[in-house]
Amino acid sequence: MMPDYQALQDALRGAGAAADAAEVHGTLCGMLSANLGSGEMRWLQEIFPEAGETLPAGEARRLLDEVFAETRTQLADALLGFQMLLPDEDDALTARVDALGHWCQGFLYGLAVAGVTDPSRLPADSAEILKDFSDIAGAGFEVEDDEASETAYVEILEYVRVGVLLVSEELQPLKGPSRLH
Repeated sequence: MMPDYQALQDALRGAGAAADAAEVHGTLCGMLSANLGSGEMRWLQEIFPEAGETLPAGEARRLLDEVFAETRTQLADALLGFQMLLPDEDDALTARVDALGHWCQGFLYGLAVAGVTDPSRLPADSAEILKDFSDIAGAGFEVEDDEASETAYVEILEYVRVGVLLVSEELQPLKGPSRLH
């Protein structure tokens, strides 16, 4: 089970992480999607660039280990059970939109860390998705706290979730059981 977003956010802040929980999870997803499956130490070094070889221990490390294991399992799930680590739906819409932007920024960064630096060399669908993720990451748009904005957020969230699965599948076509059976 994925740790609670706010618990991870607090632990990261206390441990001096370079990014928030959404961006940290996005970075991991990008790295795993580009086949850095055994790259937990590399991921941790990206989160704590100032730490060198002395990575945090305690609660932050425990939660990050859980996030790594659960995310790797979810991304390999043939039943598409992947979920992004973002604030709860009870949080303000502006906070959720900001976190989604940070998540997309982290995903793009994770892909770059893993060597995927030129989206134009990817299949057309993945290249378009990554362009959209870049737009979402840099949007910084204003949202109204109303039903239409909430609906739009949920639709964008699902687009990003499915987009991650597609990019991951196109970068690693042989993972998990075949979906053709």
